[in-house]
Amino acid sequence: MKANWKLALMCAAALAFVACNKDKDPNKPNQEGGGEEQTDKKVEIKVDDNSLADWDNVPAEYLASATLPESAGLLALKSVKVFADEIYINVLVEIDEEEVADRSWTPFHMYINTDNSDLTGGYGDQFADANTDVMLEGGVFADGAAAEYNPGVSNWYGEVGGTGWEWCPEGAANDATDCWCATVCSGDMPIGKSQLVNNKFFEIQLIRELIATNAGWNESEFGIGFDIQQNWESAGLLPQVDATDENPSGHSNKLQVKIYK
Repeated sequence: MKANWKLALMCAAALAFVACNKDKDPNKPNQEGGGEEQTDKKVEIKVDDNSLADWDNVPAEYLASATLPESAGLLALKSVKVFADEIYINVLVEIDEEEVADRSWTPFHMYINTDNSDLTGGYGDQFADANTDVMLEGGVFADGAAAEYNPGVSNWYGEVGGTGWEWCPEGAANDATDCWCATVCSGDMPIGKSQLVNNKFFEIQLIRELIATNAGWNESEFGIGFDIQQNWESAGLLPQVDATDENPSGHSNKLQVKIYK
């Protein structure tokens, strides 16, 4: 079912208004009217300034990150950082330029445990914790150039803790007529925007409340994992752990992200 585009714009505008007009909190930095001494920098990520300097201001306890282990099997993602506040999920992902050679259309997925629970969700194919509630899918490259990451949203419809590409309800057409079962079709809602910095860092910002999830959102914490594909096959995965005989694919739990308030 496709979402109403005009309604989506109204939602985005309302969220932006709320973000800019919250009650002043003397415990948050750089807010007018709050406290006499405000020396800390405000935590704000911008994705239109061709810079990554904003990430230096993120408090360590709210920064979730992963890097590629030495014996990884999928190499196209080298590192990722995630920071979330009450409005946005911010992602900084580093690609391996040599591993991402096909840029005619380069799918990038985010797998999110929105309610921070193992009692919903699934998709144990790439992560040790099979609790993904929604999958975001969009392209980071299109026709050889960086693309705006404004993904579609698909909910999990398989068994709880299950595996497989189960993003469609039973009986769905699962074709272009129903946007391949996406709850929100790619580009229909202003969920995300992005920029490419230094030809290898994608900085992505998502409006969390526009990510439609059947499981609901936990307002304190969520889990998230990532993959990038070549010809619709995974070429990079984070987080990963070193491959072993017992875990040859290097499957790991998704990153846990605390929401900054």
